[in-house]
Amino acid sequence: MLPARAVFPLLALLVAATAQAACDRSPLPRATPQAPHRILFVGNSFLYGHIPPVLRYNAARVTDLNGMGYGGVPALFKQLADDAGLSVEVSSELVGGQTLQFHFSSKRALITSRPWDVVVLQEYSTLNPQRPGDATAFIAAAAQLEAAVHGVNPAARVYLLETWARADQVYRTPGGRWHGKSLEAMQADLRAAYVQAMARAACIAAVVPVGDAALRAVQEGVADRNPYDGIDAGKFNLWGEDGYHLGAWGSYLEALVLFGHLSGLDPASLGPASRAGRELGLSAAQIEAAQTIASRQLRSR
Repeated sequence: MLPARAVFPLLALLVAATAQAACDRSPLPRATPQAPHRILFVGNSFLYGHIPPVLRYNAARVTDLNGMGYGGVPALFKQLADDAGLSVEVSSELVGGQTLQFHFSSKRALITSRPWDVVVLQEYSTLNPQRPGDATAFIAAAAQLEAAVHGVNPAARVYLLETWARADQVYRTPGGRWHGKSLEAMQADLRAAYVQAMARAACIAAVVPVGDAALRAVQEGVADRNPYDGIDAGKFNLWGEDGYHLGAWGSYLEALVLFGHLSGLDPASLGPASRAGRELGLSAAQIEAAQTIASRQLRSR
């Protein structure tokens, strides 16, 4: 017989293993008018878009739980879903410059106010504002929020939105964790943190690889690597003017990756006439390029 002190760790491992085994990571059923998906996005300006034209895009078509009037990437996602004939009800709980720990501590009542079908969680862009690269608080908060969401609706799918490497951190932050390294080095740190957060939580369905898609756009020569030395001819500027947030093209790419991952549909199926892309002022070539990158990234999983 095992000594008592050995039983409790084994029980804890058994409970964790059972929770992981019960976690539903199958594709979402198709959303219909009779069964629309209720989707909540939780995060900060990396979701609400920071500046026009993304910031207030389509704001009337989504529910901003904080009453700030943001449209942003959730509203872009809503338009993409509408274009594809999917019935979704989209809400957001977004606060600029904040972490998931803030959302758990200060916005939990809003986040748990409804039995969401899908919740997308996005962490602060450097993982920790005071200690860039330290994922400890992120990992804890992701697990806490996942448990809170499943406490209201055990069948909900909870996703983590992997953010992107910041040009300003690599090229314009002397003494910073990633200064003088590469976009690849920062993205590797972010990717590892999101994978670890998923593994440590009881039931996170997947990590949505937005950051990997942004890096792919750079590596494949579609987007410019360093916006501070000018944009190379024939390439797009991934970031906005601050080299930190995504610009219109990058935000459209972000929405496409979310759309493809959550719907199971190929983003390229939306075509160059995509309404969301056109309403952001993107050309047909820009729209098709973003759709191609999103499609390739999702197929590479």
